[in-house]
Amino acid sequence: MKPSAILSVALLSLTVLVSCNLFSDLNSTSLLSFKVTGIASQKDSVLFSGKDIKSFNDSTGEVTFNDTLTIRKIRKFHKFKCYLGSDSIFAFGYAADYMSSVVNDLVFYDNILNKRYYFADGYPNWIDNLGTNSIRLQNKQKRAAAWAKFIAEMKLEGKSNR
Repeated sequence: MKPSAILSVALLSLTVLVSCNLFSDLNSTSLLSFKVTGIASQKDSVLFSGKDIKSFNDSTGEVTFNDTLTIRKIRKFHKFKCYLGSDSIFAFGYAADYMSSVVNDLVFYDNILNKRYYFADGYPNWIDNLGTNSIRLQNKQKRAAAWAKFIAEMKLEGKSNR
């Protein structure tokens, strides 16, 4: 076989491989992005995207990720925004087992002990008093339309396991 023919076959094979990888990346895109807020140097910069989410349980709020790097990145910040395309649909904070404060709005709850992660309507979730429950319910109702968009996108991407 001539060297030019071998080179042609090699280039064609490389082109096919690159094309397949590009198409697989296109098929795995997500309109969801999660951005850091409140830090001047990183204001609204993408921390992770919907592609990093492996699954989401919309009844419990549990989120699983494709790798542990995502959690490591999340733990470095406290305030986030979820975007659907270019639209900011909701904001949330970070909460973990070691926190002693009360949060009455949406949080990304990092259950460090059990290595599980949730979107929750507040932290800690065991508080049960009329005032706190009322505030959390009001905040949940305010973001209901945005939350429905998030759930719909998770289902569209095949990541909702309910």
